[in-house]
Amino acid sequence: MQKSIFFIFLLFAAVFADAQGKYLITLDLNNISNDRIKVTIVPPHINDREIRYIMPSFIPGSYFKKDFGRFISDMLVITKAGNSLDIKKEGEDVFVIKNKNSEEIGKIEYFISDSWDMEKPNPSMSDEEFNYVFQPGGTNIAAGQNVVINHYGYFGYIDGYKDMPYELLIQKPASLYGTTTLPRKKGTPTKDYFVAENYTKLEDNPIMYCLPDTTSFNIDSTHISISVYSENGIVKAKALTYYLIMLTSAVRDEFGRLPLKQYSFIMYFASPNNLSITKYGGFGAMEHNYCSFYFLPEIARADSLDGVIKQFIPHCFMHILTPLNIHSDKLEEFDFKHVPQSKHLWLYEGVTEYLANLVQVKDSIMTQDEFMDIIHEKMDRATTYPNVSLTEMSKNLNKKINRDAYMNVFDRGAVTAFLMDVKLMELSKGTMGLKDVVMKLSETYGPSKAFKDDSLFDEIARVSFPEMKTFCEDYLTANKPLPYKEYFDKLGINYYPSSTDTVWSFGKFTMAVDQSKDELVILKSDPGNLFGLQKGDFLVSVNDIPLTLFNFELVLDPVYKAKNGEKVKLGIRRSNENMVVEAMPKGVVEKNTNVIKLNNSATDEQKSLRDKLLGFPVNRN
Repeated sequence: MQKSIFFIFLLFAAVFADAQGKYLITLDLNNISNDRIKVTIVPPHINDREIRYIMPSFIPGSYFKKDFGRFISDMLVITKAGNSLDIKKEGEDVFVIKNKNSEEIGKIEYFISDSWDMEKPNPSMSDEEFNYVFQPGGTNIAAGQNVVINHYGYFGYIDGYKDMPYELLIQKPASLYGTTTLPRKKGTPTKDYFVAENYTKLEDNPIMYCLPDTTSFNIDSTHISISVYSENGIVKAKALTYYLIMLTSAVRDEFGRLPLKQYSFIMYFASPNNLSITKYGGFGAMEHNYCSFYFLPEIARADSLDGVIKQFIPHCFMHILTPLNIHSDKLEEFDFKHVPQSKHLWLYEGVTEYLANLVQVKDSIMTQDEFMDIIHEKMDRATTYPNVSLTEMSKNLNKKINRDAYMNVFDRGAVTAFLMDVKLMELSKGTMGLKDVVMKLSETYGPSKAFKDDSLFDEIARVSFPEMKTFCEDYLTANKPLPYKEYFDKLGINYYPSSTDTVWSFGKFTMAVDQSKDELVILKSDPGNLFGLQKGDFLVSVNDIPLTLFNFELVLDPVYKAKNGEKVKLGIRRSNENMVVEAMPKGVVEKNTNVIKLNNSATDEQKSLRDKLLGFPVNRN
């Protein structure tokens, strides 16, 4: 017995000794209870009289407070001598450990709770007070099925020791596989070992454990992997491969190369009926330098699923350019305690959003018309936000008016990037665009070298034209009205602030897929609907063509694209009775804003600039 105790003592002594210059963290996925996982941390050599364990308040890629400390419970801090230390919580995210005798810390233990199924403690609590963690940046703990490890939701760091190495041991069921871009040491079927240079590197590489559904491909020397967890097994990794090959190839073709050796798409598809994790937050994605994590709806129909992934994947993937290869010193100094104060969200999000669509139109994944529709939608949405400077908003997100305007970086920011591209193409006579400026800046800087936050406009002018500094100052800082008419004219496109048109319509109604019957059902119909549709009606046919879940978007064209004088016949089922209704569309006066239309009298010079910017269309009328 004494020999056993002595052996255990030596074993712990060896573990503690090994942790002198790093954090050793253990998670046990085999013992999950009430959606909680025990975290055990052997910290580096520390014997300070007061120790501050920090959980992140803010995280890279998101600019809103997260307060991950609120998910910790039952924390214990034990010294090597076996004494338990007092802990006082300071706010949500700082755990102050009192160590009056300066004993060396042996281990820190606590339980972490799942953020995805967090509930309001009081139904009357406002959403702002509740502060739900957006799912792609949160944590999921479903024993034996799926565990999402966004590290900042599980582990923190000791103040002053954030840059120490981390080693992570995860004990797991043999059936579960962990997908990550985190460096992996040799393990066993029931144990995984991961390493990270420091806390920043650790949090940048999430892990998802689930039954494996993975596939991969190579684009030149870049290895791309896809990992999928679909709650009902509806979405498969291989079903996403074709589009991801097209997208990553388009980026390679446009930029000449992919600036990384590996990249992972980690994807969770949630059933819309799983209200425990879908009723708050929302579907979307979180970017990282070498991977992206997606929380998306589980959809069976291929065309609808295609629309969802095209909405989120291109933008996240384009973050391989910025902020991976171009970022401010304000982001490099990320401390997880305060919101970053870089002025250049327009670059990290707006330029990324614009380039994500540009590479697709130039590689014929989308048409020029589809691209211009996206630009038009962003122009319209930009008018709905408070009128604030994008750079001022970006560096002052602690103010509510600026937080309210955050999403404008995806709209006004992307439209401004589009106009920057037009200006660059004009100044260079079609030889330099925004993507060339991005590539030149990435050559100057890169993943390990940041630009000075106040010098970016000078740097853009340095690698392009002096006029570009004035452009940035006018439309990003001074917040002058964007010069739509002038710039669209350069492309042979007419711009009108507003127009009044007559459109033909049968009235408004809303429909959805009834998954229990695989049919289309009317959810809502305005009283003026000319077909007399009622809530609960099922659509059976259009002009005698049977409707299916695979053809309805095409078959419903005569309804959604109504033409003057063209009667349409609908077959419907109401209360188990089949009936036919007919209607003739009526003219409705519609006011539109930010109208853009191709100028049929455009000069060859205008057409040439448009084609150099957007790529040559397959067909031109």
